[in-house]
Amino acid sequence: MQFTTGGTGIAHSEQNEHSRDTVHFLQIWAKPWSKSLPPTYHTSTTWDASKRAGFVRLISPLKAGPLASKQDEKDAVPAIPGTIPIHADFLMGAGIVPVGQTFRYTVGGGVVRKKNGRNVYVHVPMTKGGKAEVRVDGREVLREGDGAFISGLKDGDEVSFESVGTEEVEVVVLDSD
Repeated sequence: MQFTTGGTGIAHSEQNEHSRDTVHFLQIWAKPWSKSLPPTYHTSTTWDASKRAGFVRLISPLKAGPLASKQDEKDAVPAIPGTIPIHADFLMGAGIVPVGQTFRYTVGGGVVRKKNGRNVYVHVPMTKGGKAEVRVDGREVLREGDGAFISGLKDGDEVSFESVGTEEVEVVVLDSD
């Protein structure tokens, strides 16, 4: 995963370094707490084995919050250790749910500022040729390439993801205020 804060300005481009392989990627934008942040860049690798054990947190709010000092911003300490810090009330997690199993995602993770009225966007990346499906909270079934928006949640609520296709399913969760 690559993470960039554009802040006061950056030069940026994207290209596929493989001449014959197709690239699938998600580009996600989040509105920061404040303007004119210093440009930052983070990279992170999360192994699939970790995501097959349950949801892995990838991004969490800057621990110092919206009133962070310049030093806090430079130190870039995330609210959840091991994640990439973001200047927003935002979390990102991912899991790969084995066929027939259910994973649970805990909204807010106990580190968000807005405790009620949280919004969760769920995305199912295209990875298994259309064979991966997930039932969200015992209701809607999402297939590869689908997304769903769940609003009105609060910090500590759980959302369940049951793999109901013929292949394991990757699920990306974006949790925001």
